[in-house]
Amino acid sequence: MIPSLSAIHFLISYGCSAECDHCFAWGTPRREAGITCEQVDEFLGQIVSLGTVRSVCGEGGESFTKYPVLLHLMRRGSALGLGVSALTNAFWVTSRTEVEARLRELMAAGLSSLGVSTDQWHRQHVPVARIDLLLEICAAVGLQASRMETTPEGVMFRGRAAERLAPGRPTKPAEELATCPHEQLGAPSRIHLDCYGRLHLCQGLNIGPGGPAEAVGGYDPSTHPIVRLLLDGGPYALGRFATSRGFEMAAGYVDACHLCYRAREFLRPHFPELLGPDEMYGV
Repeated sequence: MIPSLSAIHFLISYGCSAECDHCFAWGTPRREAGITCEQVDEFLGQIVSLGTVRSVCGEGGESFTKYPVLLHLMRRGSALGLGVSALTNAFWVTSRTEVEARLRELMAAGLSSLGVSTDQWHRQHVPVARIDLLLEICAAVGLQASRMETTPEGVMFRGRAAERLAPGRPTKPAEELATCPHEQLGAPSRIHLDCYGRLHLCQGLNIGPGGPAEAVGGYDPSTHPIVRLLLDGGPYALGRFATSRGFEMAAGYVDACHLCYRAREFLRPHFPELLGPDEMYGV
C-alpha cells in the first residue's frame, strides 16, 4: 500500500501532435495507443477503492488527441468526488468560438485547472499565438490555467532527451549520481497510469503487474528490484547492478536521469513487467 498516494495522472495517449526533443514519453504523431472510456471506468473504480487518491489528471503524450476519452475522465472522475485537471500543448486551438465551447464543456464536466506546455521545444510544433489565445480564453471563462515551461537547465535527460539532447553535453562522474533528485520512489504522492494498466513511479519504471488496486496494494519499495537499488545508491547503484549483467557504464552522464534511463533501458529484458512499455523507451 502507498498511504502517500493522492493523485493519479492518466496517460490518455502515447500519441502526440508534436515530437519534442526533450520528451521523456517519446510522444509522436505516429503512435495510436491510448486509454479507452471503458478503461477509464475500470481504472477509476480501482483507484477509488484505494481510499487515498484525491485527484486525477489527463495528460500524455497529448491528452487532447483523444478528446472524448479526456472528457469522459473529467466527467467520471468528478462524479466520484475527485479533483480533475488536464495538460495540453494547445495544438487544437484554432478558433476562439470552438475553444471557448470546448473549455465550457470540460468545465461542466468538472475540469478545475489546465496546464499548458510552452517552451522552446513545444514552440517548434505549436505556434505561441495558440498558447497565448488559449490562456486568454481560459481567463475569460474563469478556468485556472498555467504555463508549463521546461528550461534548457531543467531538462531531464531520459527518453528522447537522452538520444537527442544529451550528446555533446558536459557530464558528471557516474559515481556522483548516487541519488534520484526528482521522484519520491519510496512514498510517491502521484503516479502515472497508461493504457496497458502500467503504473509508472517514473516514466518507464513501473510499480509491478496488476491493475491499480492490486499493484498499489502490493507495492513494497524495499523489495522492488529496481527501486530498492535507486533508494540505496541512486542511478549509480542501478548502473553497477546493470554492469553485473553486461551493461557498459560510461565514466560520466549528463545527469542522474541520463544514467538511470540508460541502465533501465539495458535491463528491460531482465525485468519486462517493471520496465516498460516500449513507448517509454522509443521502441
